[in-house]
Amino acid sequence: MTLEEVVDQLYELRPDEFVPARDDAVAEAKAAGDKDLAKAIARLRRPTKAAWLANLLARKRGEQLDGLLALGGDLAEAQRHLDGPQLRALSAQRNRLVAAMAREAGRLAYEAGDRAGESVLRELQDILHAALADPTVADEVRSGQLTRTIAYSGFGPVGQPDVTPTRATRPTPRTPEPGPEPEPEEDPAERERRERELAERRRAVEEAEEAEAAAAARRDEDTAAMQDAESAHAAAQEVVADLVRELEAAREREREAAAAARAAAARAKESARAAEAAAARAERARAELAELEP
Repeated sequence: MTLEEVVDQLYELRPDEFVPARDDAVAEAKAAGDKDLAKAIARLRRPTKAAWLANLLARKRGEQLDGLLALGGDLAEAQRHLDGPQLRALSAQRNRLVAAMAREAGRLAYEAGDRAGESVLRELQDILHAALADPTVADEVRSGQLTRTIAYSGFGPVGQPDVTPTRATRPTPRTPEPGPEPEPEEDPAERERRERELAERRRAVEEAEEAEAAAAARRDEDTAAMQDAESAHAAAQEVVADLVRELEAAREREREAAAAARAAAARAKESARAAEAAAARAERARAELAELEP
């Protein structure tokens, strides 16, 4: 048994099956005398429900998932070139495919004996959007061993699907043609107000993204703490079960010993009565003999 084999087996299981199976693998490694492997297995994290759905897609719908994630490169290219129409078309395609993949993951979960609610499917869509925006996350999703729920934050293809392309400046013709009157120059006060508003909105976006990142970090920490607590609870339950079995066995031995003691006491009492009767008979016999002797 290698760590890679254990990881591959564990991350295909439902989240509620993960901890007992991991603990069994730890016990097996300890029984085989491989303490390092046991420690490595014990450190494996149980996946969140949404991460498990992403793992199902990677393992059972790998080609479709690769096709979806390939859109990430196209979105990044369109973003770099500020190609608004292409971005909008790719974004619409991305949203359709992400929704379809989430529905497919729900079907796979049902086949595996679990049900995925709407909130979990939305979390899965967040993971897929993050994978489209970040190649590192995409690699995590492709691995089929994702443990956390990820939401993309920051500027990028997911955050700016509708960028308006810039227009190239036309060269001034040699012979100007009549055209519309030039628009009056923007009022400096209005321009300053607009710039202030833009700066405030940028600050608001930055603060919101910082809050989002902090909340995601807290969520990941709390999820990890929950998984550790569940592992400790499962281990404690096993200890309690072992103690209960030992207590029942001790009680059975005590009941058997008590019964044996009662039986021995009864036999001892009967033997004492028989000994007393025999002693009395012997005493009478000696007395009778003494009467006849000269």
